[in-house]
Amino acid sequence: MGKAGGMEQTPDPSADTDLATALVNLRDAVSAVTFELVHELQHDRVVARDRLAKDLASSAHRLEHLAAPLLVVIGGVTGAGKSTFVNTIVGRDLLATGPVRPTTFAPALVCHPADGEWFSGEEVLAGMPRLEATHHDLVGGRGDEGTLRLIRTAAIPPGLGLLDAPDIDSISAHNRELADQLLDAADLWLWFTTAGKYADEDSMQYLRRARRRRTALAVVLTQVHPVDLDEVAADFRAKLTAEELVEVRLFTIPATRIERGRLPAEAVAPLRDWLHSLSEPHLQRAHRRQTLDGALSAVPGDVDALIAAVEDDIRTADRLRGDVDGAFVDAHKQFDAALDEGLPLRSDVVARWDQFVGAGKLLKATEAATGQARAWIKGVLSNVGIGEERRLERQVRVEVADSLTGLLAQVADLAAADTVASWSASSAGRTLLVGRDVLARRRPDFDERAEEQVRQWQTHVTELVESVGASRRSQARVVSSVVSVAATSAILVALASAGITGAEAGIAAAAGAANQALLIRLLGEANLRTLVADARQHMLERFDALMDTERQRFYDLLDVVRPDPATLDSLREARDAFVATRNSRG
Repeated sequence: MGKAGGMEQTPDPSADTDLATALVNLRDAVSAVTFELVHELQHDRVVARDRLAKDLASSAHRLEHLAAPLLVVIGGVTGAGKSTFVNTIVGRDLLATGPVRPTTFAPALVCHPADGEWFSGEEVLAGMPRLEATHHDLVGGRGDEGTLRLIRTAAIPPGLGLLDAPDIDSISAHNRELADQLLDAADLWLWFTTAGKYADEDSMQYLRRARRRRTALAVVLTQVHPVDLDEVAADFRAKLTAEELVEVRLFTIPATRIERGRLPAEAVAPLRDWLHSLSEPHLQRAHRRQTLDGALSAVPGDVDALIAAVEDDIRTADRLRGDVDGAFVDAHKQFDAALDEGLPLRSDVVARWDQFVGAGKLLKATEAATGQARAWIKGVLSNVGIGEERRLERQVRVEVADSLTGLLAQVADLAAADTVASWSASSAGRTLLVGRDVLARRRPDFDERAEEQVRQWQTHVTELVESVGASRRSQARVVSSVVSVAATSAILVALASAGITGAEAGIAAAAGAANQALLIRLLGEANLRTLVADARQHMLERFDALMDTERQRFYDLLDVVRPDPATLDSLREARDAFVATRNSRG
């Protein structure tokens, strides 16, 4: 076993109090960490967080109760005789033994009656249900699974508690997890292994864990044939030395007869005597301090590992958010490109409108207009725009609205489908999509919202025409009388071209030469260029507003599972405060 160090110097009680407070604060910060993002590492991270929180609470508790009875957890491999050993030193058949594996399902803690109150309270193994057992109860079977059985007996000296834990290599996952939990709570490990298993990797991993954490440790090698005892013990000692466990105390129990669930007293005498010596107050404190110091030394590394896990989850959530943003950036580009190519408007509707504007009196009247002829032109225009022409104007606007709404819906569906495809490439993304097939399509209310945005956009274009027309003089004064017709033409131009790039380029032919002539005559070429650019930009902004709502569905899912970075700040601050407090103790 690692050196106990004899009588230790009593630390400053106030320093222990400060350190205990720092540990409790760190435990609270650890407990506040969440791992809601479901993937292949989530379970292990939750287990590590919970274990660290319990370790911190246990260390704070040890600091506050250095003189409390020593908790010795008897752990190890299947069939090593842990329960048989406890029965032997107690002198009674208290714990269930036998050839069927696993035998121990319920941990049993044996202590002196004077220590019963300590071990029955929440100071030890907080939250674990427990039940008092009498000398005549046989405990540890399936009926007690998960419950700590407390046995008080004068056969155990005061100041010492022996806890028989389930096997670390049990076929029961629950047993293995319970064994880990109990070992974490121990002041000292009493590790049992057999001649056939002492070199097994499962067992050696636990011994390495004890070494890394500098846990007080003793090892018991059982079921060794007397003829092979020296050779096997020497080989085991060599393996312990190779694992830097040179000073670990090694006991051997040779293979021998078992009667009434107990070993011969002489077979366990050295181990029994050593355990009894641990009831001495100075040895209690020495072993507890050794385990405590080892646990405290491991805290910064354990916290850093937890921080790294949280940061990894944040990066994963941010990558998923990046998938969303990428899909919707592409959607914006697709919509913009579709406007560049021109809406798939019905050619007959556009042709009729172009004929109405160019072949009728409207364009001619506009071309002949002067400031003095304003009243006459107004009368002409009022006659041109009635009846069939008014119906045609409405038909054009409906056609534009339907085509634009359809394009918006198509692009929204593509963005949703692309996001789902990207998320499906990772386990975290796939989990978020479970039961949410609707995410692969636009929201049910999208079409209604899109129609409203298109109506508002057409109104905006009309207002632009009114505004630009009001700033014109002479011929342009007639715009107030033909604003609706001009606005309809402007809508077609805005959606059928990529914008006007110069006088020589003109306006896209898809919008019709008559539209071009009318709008240039009424608004001026420079004003028309500005109007088209403004209308296009306004449509893109309304598209982005629609897509923001679609995108938010995915954001909402990520907001629930993405760790709060503020918890990392709190965790780092609590870690640094703990390190500073511990370092100040010297």
